[in-house]
Amino acid sequence: MKPTANIDFETYSEAGLVWNASINKWTPPAGAIKKGLPVVGSSVYVEHPTFEVLTMSYDLGVGVKRWKPFDTPPIDLFLHIRRGGLVSGWNSGGFEVKVWGWCAKSLHWPPVPTGQWRDSMANARAHSLPGALAKAAEVLGCAEQKNKEGARLLDKFSIPRAPTKTNPSLRTRPQDDPADAELLYAYCDQDVRTEQSIGYQVPDLSPSELAIWQCDRAINDRGVQVDVSGIENCIEVINQAHTLYNAELAELTGGTVSKASELQKLIGWLGATGAHTSSLDEEHVAELLKRSDLPPHARRALEIRAAIGSASVKKAFAMRNQTSADGRLRDLFIYHGARTGRVTGSGPQPTNLPNSAGVYAKACGPCGGHYGTHHAFCPWCGTVADAARTVEWGIASAEWALKSIATQTLAFVEYIWGDAMSAVSGSLRSLFVAAEGKDLLCSDYSSIEAVVVAELAGEEWRRKVFQTHGKIYEMSAAKISGVPFEDFMAHAGYALEQLQHPEWWTLKPANTGSHHPLRKKIGKVAELASAYQGWIGSWKAFGADEFMSEDEMKTAILAWRDASLAIVEFWGGQQRGHRTEYYGAEGMAVQAVLHPGTVFECRKHQFQMRGDVLYLRLLSGRELTYHRPRLALSTKRAGTYAISYEGWNSNPKNGPVGWIRMDTWGGRLVENIVQATARDIQWHGILNLEKAGYPIVLHVYDEDISEVPEGFGSVEEFETIMAVMPPWAAGWPIRAKGGWRGKRYRK
Repeated sequence: MKPTANIDFETYSEAGLVWNASINKWTPPAGAIKKGLPVVGSSVYVEHPTFEVLTMSYDLGVGVKRWKPFDTPPIDLFLHIRRGGLVSGWNSGGFEVKVWGWCAKSLHWPPVPTGQWRDSMANARAHSLPGALAKAAEVLGCAEQKNKEGARLLDKFSIPRAPTKTNPSLRTRPQDDPADAELLYAYCDQDVRTEQSIGYQVPDLSPSELAIWQCDRAINDRGVQVDVSGIENCIEVINQAHTLYNAELAELTGGTVSKASELQKLIGWLGATGAHTSSLDEEHVAELLKRSDLPPHARRALEIRAAIGSASVKKAFAMRNQTSADGRLRDLFIYHGARTGRVTGSGPQPTNLPNSAGVYAKACGPCGGHYGTHHAFCPWCGTVADAARTVEWGIASAEWALKSIATQTLAFVEYIWGDAMSAVSGSLRSLFVAAEGKDLLCSDYSSIEAVVVAELAGEEWRRKVFQTHGKIYEMSAAKISGVPFEDFMAHAGYALEQLQHPEWWTLKPANTGSHHPLRKKIGKVAELASAYQGWIGSWKAFGADEFMSEDEMKTAILAWRDASLAIVEFWGGQQRGHRTEYYGAEGMAVQAVLHPGTVFECRKHQFQMRGDVLYLRLLSGRELTYHRPRLALSTKRAGTYAISYEGWNSNPKNGPVGWIRMDTWGGRLVENIVQATARDIQWHGILNLEKAGYPIVLHVYDEDISEVPEGFGSVEEFETIMAVMPPWAAGWPIRAKGGWRGKRYRK
């Protein structure tokens, strides 16, 4: 194994801060709450004209050394790199790589070849540890812990300061306070020691996973082009809306609430009107607006909150703040952000863009213009709206919305669309664009998780569905309801004689049809809510309570399980009737914890306790990790164990954010297995696309987006490459379809 140099930089930059002379303070950029690096991302941070390196600490295996500006260059480190030695840091891919690049350009340091970089944070995340250095060291009980005084020192030296009468300087430099500067250098030294201490306990990435991390970094560094002027136009309309509606809110509330963002004041004022609520997030506001007994002024206040309180439109500010000088957004993905290995989003979070499903517009026949459904005539050409089609919001609607937003006039956008903020929200996805002379190519995997769980569980009828017609919602609804599958297809327009054809799904329906009502009402909900042992609460989360009673849901869930016995077996358990028996994922997990060191297998997935960690080996060979698993007597089912483990929780709905003890069970373990397997399949496709000349700029769950030169490649080739399975999934009917080529990102 090649020797590794551990390095850490401390730096200064004014990126992500704005000087406000009127209050004599540094403030966050517009639309941001935080300041500095977290707001702009490392690319914008390092490229800022004020950026400089304060110090670097490094260890070549013989003790920590320092380099500071105007010191003799770190020749020993340069020689290590020239010999092919590895260079590692905590989040080195997201920070040290960029800082070293600045040093290479500004200080003429030798570049570090891409293949020589490693990242100790990536290792930790892949081992299901926290991404924060201090937290990871704390969880592992490392001998070397992060210096807790670092926050004070970084606030002092790494960001500008507010001037005072006695000290008008906008910055504290190391030479201004040598004693604290020495503490800063020691803090940087300690970070290196802490990273090394973690490294002793955390395995390196496997060769296959290292390739994925390197590709992830290439995607993050490549970035995606954005419509810079479109972003500015959206922000101008958003600002006008805030000014107008906040003024109306202040008048409406008699000055009690001056801004829709003053949540506690607004909650109190609403309560005084009889509209009691504990929250004003989008879900609570939507529920309140359904009430028929709301006082008119309370309803209007809630409408204002809904219009300008949406978190989605704030993404426009995040996009502007994180866009580099070349018009590209970088560092959008966090490697292994979820415990299953999936990436999570950063900054504007492209993995969480607004969903325009269920939003409609009118499309004018004569001029092609799109506009709001409230119009009686086309506002673009004046044609009577009866000549227009009602269409679901898509790329054409977004193009026309951006055209209206380009006027930077709130009144005009409202005139065209009725709700200006909905028009902005529906256009955000389309602000991701192809660079000049390039196209975006995109496709996604069809029902990948449903196929994966069918293959892993060996549910034969489901496998057959995906090998043939793929209509899993219809087939699931048929099995649950007892309505013949042929009735679903007849409803969709297929004639009886067509259905007798051995490959009927390749034929175009003989008649005009539509989806059977039970497809969505039962089939879709069942497939989304039941595959991972979900009960009534899961069905309600997918809206089943809008048309089903709890008894009806229970009956449907049990019918789904009766039709999917192989999946139920895959979840596993600890009893058969009144007899103790360990089977499936849950049973093997319990057995592994009870018998450390022994491998227990469930459908080729291996469970093993090594040390105080439960490892779950996937078909791909990758392992999921569950730290400090424990068994306790279950309070829900006598004679069985409840399983828990320690992990990082990022979802407040599942408990406090942070390192906590979490419960798991058969269905949850299978969910982890399926999502992790789907992730490995997608990355196999991404690596193949990169090799074939389709560089990825975005990937959102089961969707891949590449930026290619105009005229290069095709959607068909793109989808063919995506559908090439790794050897361990050979023959699985996972396909990519419905792809497109264009200039703007779309759904």
